[in-house]
Amino acid sequence: MTIDRQRRQWLKAGAASLALAPLAGWRRLAAAELEGPYKALVVVLLEGGADVFNMIAPTQRDAHADYRRARDVIALPRDSLLPFTHANRNGLNPLDWGMRDTMDGMHRLFESGKLAIVANVGTLVRPVTAEEAANGAPVPFELFAHNTQRAQWMFGDATGSQRQGWSARVGDRFYASGNPYFNVNVADTGSILQTGGAAEAIHFDEAAISPDTMTYYGFGPESGGGELGTVYQRLYDLKQSSGNRLMAALARQRMTELLRPDALEGLFDTVRQFDGFGDGVHETGKPLGRQLELVAQILSVHDAFRDRYGANRQIFFVNHHGWDTHDSDNAHQVEYLSQSLEAFQQAVASMGMENQVTTLTISDFGRSLTANNAGTDHGWGSHAFVMGGAVRGGDIYGRMPELRPDSPDAWSDRIVPTLAVEQYLATVIRWFGAAEADIDQIFPNLSAFADRDLGFMA
Repeated sequence: MTIDRQRRQWLKAGAASLALAPLAGWRRLAAAELEGPYKALVVVLLEGGADVFNMIAPTQRDAHADYRRARDVIALPRDSLLPFTHANRNGLNPLDWGMRDTMDGMHRLFESGKLAIVANVGTLVRPVTAEEAANGAPVPFELFAHNTQRAQWMFGDATGSQRQGWSARVGDRFYASGNPYFNVNVADTGSILQTGGAAEAIHFDEAAISPDTMTYYGFGPESGGGELGTVYQRLYDLKQSSGNRLMAALARQRMTELLRPDALEGLFDTVRQFDGFGDGVHETGKPLGRQLELVAQILSVHDAFRDRYGANRQIFFVNHHGWDTHDSDNAHQVEYLSQSLEAFQQAVASMGMENQVTTLTISDFGRSLTANNAGTDHGWGSHAFVMGGAVRGGDIYGRMPELRPDSPDAWSDRIVPTLAVEQYLATVIRWFGAAEADIDQIFPNLSAFADRDLGFMA
């Protein structure tokens, strides 16, 4: 297969629920900064609740002994950890820490200043201690449940006041009437994160943009063009004005799907190919490496998105399944995440875009402090990882919890977050170009917390 043909066939633009907005209709709010260099956020969901306490563990002898007593059979041996030095700019983390031995890629990124750890972040209604939570202080609705806690992360709010994903709200602040190429989903599932805005996310997947597009969209092997294909298009065109509102809506959506490949004609002619992205072990859904490779390829034609569609900011959603670790500690997941993030950062660097692309992780929640057989139960507070050239890496932001059996940071065996989702996300969105007025609109509950900027973005 020729390179040109590969470039034509490597993507399809999947279903989007809203019609393409005309370029003339796109406008931005004055508060949001869209001038200057292109910027992108890549949000990696560690779906199921990542056990970060077996990704980052203390290396000092007494602290590690406490950690080993708490975690019992799943504790990592002290001599297996990859020690790292951190700047400790905030003075809250005097202990020495190390990464799991399978995290050599992320370890290299941290040591080179391209990766930061945001400690003990989670869903919060207001600041709360473990003692206050035990005494009935307000906590998020349905704590420890996958669906609600993952949704609260994606809403960027634990109070129940939001009905749009935070990425959708960001899009509306930058493009008041919507830009269908602002939110890009490369996962194999939908995402609350990107729903509810003026323009729904576009879904990109590996498949064909070719003369057989109509065949791909389910019209049968003989209907990719010619008379029958023309008839189908005409029918959908007519049904858009149907008196049956459901029929009209479905027809408009189908026509959007049919026309989008034409709108993208030529956009991927200069798409780059990348090495180093592999598949994981026992993955469900589209492999993480394939998703990140797809993001890198889309980034390689970002100039075309900006020039043709006005998309000078984009947010990508990536979903890494399989972190609900009740019967194992998912060593292979950790290794694959580390390898994939390093490969992605190398791809971004090869395009000269290190300072323009920031990658961040989110997860349902952390895990329980103590072991549950060979794994762990659902938890609350978790660590997040932020990667990129604009990140003040090589440091821990926030305060690491005490990992010991009688930890003052634990409530009912769950570590209580000391940083809120809003504080974490607002720090990234500020770098992205949102003004303070935007941030208050995007994260209304941010005012409940003291620090609006955690300092990990340059």
